[in-house]
Amino acid sequence: MINRYKHYKTLIFIVLLNVFSSILHYVHNVIHFDHYPEPDWLSPQLVDAFWFVMTPIGIYGLIVAVKSQMTKGRWWLYLYALMGLLSLLHYNIETDNIMTVTMHSLIWFQAICAFWLIGYVTMYFKNKSGH
Repeated sequence: MINRYKHYKTLIFIVLLNVFSSILHYVHNVIHFDHYPEPDWLSPQLVDAFWFVMTPIGIYGLIVAVKSQMTKGRWWLYLYALMGLLSLLHYNIETDNIMTVTMHSLIWFQAICAFWLIGYVTMYFKNKSGH
C-alpha cells in the first residue's frame, strides 16, 4: 500500500499544488471581487460555491487514480484541471478595472498548475502505453 503512494507522489503533489493555487486565487477573488473582471451575472457567492464543487472533483480524481484506477481517475483529473483553467476567463471580460500584479500572478499560478496536471496525466498515459 505504501509503495502505491510512493509511485503516485508526483501526482499527489501536483493535485495538492492545484488545490493550494486555487485557494489563493479564489480567496483573493472573493475578497477583491469588485476589482476583478467578472461577468455581470457572477457574484462572490458563486465564485466561492464553484470552488467547493471543483475541489472535490480533483480530490476524487486523485483518490480514484491512486487506487490503481488511473484510467478512470484521469478523466476526473482532466475535468478538475480544465475547471482550474477557467480562471483565464478573467482575460476575456471587458472592464474598466485594471488588474494588479497580484491578480495576474494568482490567475497564472492556478493556470500553470492546471496545465502541469494535464501534462503530467497525459505523459503518464503516453509512457504507460509504450509510445
